[in-house]
Amino acid sequence: MPPEHWGNRSVQKNLDDSVDDPGRPQAFPARHPADLLGRLRVRLRAEGDAIVAYGFAGERVAIPAPEIGAVRTVQAYYTGGPVRSQALLVFDHQDRILLRARGLWETYGEVKRVCQAAGVPSPEHVSFSRYPTSASRSASQRRPGRRASRRQRPPLYRKAPGYRSLRTTPPGTALCMLAAIVTFCVIVALGGLAGVIPAVLLPDWIGSVRVLIGIVGVALGAAGGIWVFAALTHGVTDGLRWAVASFGAMMPAPPKRFFHRRGTSEKWAGAVTTGMFLLVPALIGWGPGVAIASGAHGLSDSRLVAELRANGVAAPGFLIDVPDYSTDSDGNTTVTDVSTLAFTAQAQQWQDADPSIGGRPLPLDAGDPMATHEPVTVVYDPRDPDTAAARQQITGSVWHGAPTANVIVGIVFTLALPLLILGLVVRIRRRRWLRNSKMLDEFVTVSR
Repeated sequence: MPPEHWGNRSVQKNLDDSVDDPGRPQAFPARHPADLLGRLRVRLRAEGDAIVAYGFAGERVAIPAPEIGAVRTVQAYYTGGPVRSQALLVFDHQDRILLRARGLWETYGEVKRVCQAAGVPSPEHVSFSRYPTSASRSASQRRPGRRASRRQRPPLYRKAPGYRSLRTTPPGTALCMLAAIVTFCVIVALGGLAGVIPAVLLPDWIGSVRVLIGIVGVALGAAGGIWVFAALTHGVTDGLRWAVASFGAMMPAPPKRFFHRRGTSEKWAGAVTTGMFLLVPALIGWGPGVAIASGAHGLSDSRLVAELRANGVAAPGFLIDVPDYSTDSDGNTTVTDVSTLAFTAQAQQWQDADPSIGGRPLPLDAGDPMATHEPVTVVYDPRDPDTAAARQQITGSVWHGAPTANVIVGIVFTLALPLLILGLVVRIRRRRWLRNSKMLDEFVTVSR
């Protein structure tokens, strides 16, 4: 077959299947009636005095018209097990199900023409609200105007001997869906993990902005994982189409007919706009919020350091861990490791929680906090020994490290906040202008 005729056979077959022949009308479900190559697989046809249903894997179910008592499309129903969703049901004269075809079928259009051509009763649609239970009926009688749909149950149908369920999905769909879900979770998790790595590798003196970097990194990594999964899904689907077409033609198919680049979707543009919306409260929190809080804490630390430098008394001591136990309303106990200074002052033993000077207290042993017993020189206020800190905490500037970084980042984010809001407004107005222009162009085209 010449390259220019690739796919013409399947296209012609698809057109032959979908042509509206008054002598042999047919109906299709609203979603997923075709295979990878676009060939219609799921349909209902009138062939002579019978209704014939076609499904995936070459399935064909023919039911003679004399055996059919009713054809219904139902919103919900059950057969003794779990409640099932939308389907087309073919019944016998004992109101038992002969055939079930899952999906949304249009009752009073194509399905009606199929039934008329086959000589069977016209189809009817059974909605969920037509079958209230006796309890809901009595409740609605007792309370006029009150909606009783919450207590209604779908109709119960029995299966007839020889009951058939039409294959409305390709074989292996459940396994493919499971594999897709697992792959999606793995890729998104790896993307989020890769996004948080930069924040983990940053030093502690960066300050609270590490948390924001971690959150943004996880969000961007997860979004990148979603993009990778979408690209992988499109690639696998195109590859399957190419393989099926090559197998049917017994020769390699031209890749350009199956593999193609996809333009930027409007969904990604909407996702970017949503991300900008979410970034506004983040910048408010990590902008003026962190700057003001860090400035207040820095000033408080400055007063403490100045007081201990001027009036403090040095004493040998140890850095230890004193666990703090708290119990919530459910009785669950939470243990928090607290950096504590143990020293002797005025002939008494003192244990004071190490203050967070410079952004954090002295670190405990990461491997075993309870085993921490590090010698330190403690400087305390002789008028109030409960006010104390380690000497290395008050020798340098309290603004070195995390407080300085928090204030600088807070000021930068505060200045960036108006620019972000301005960009968001411009973006929204531009999208509205493009949408209105498109609607106007369509209106002019239709008018002509």
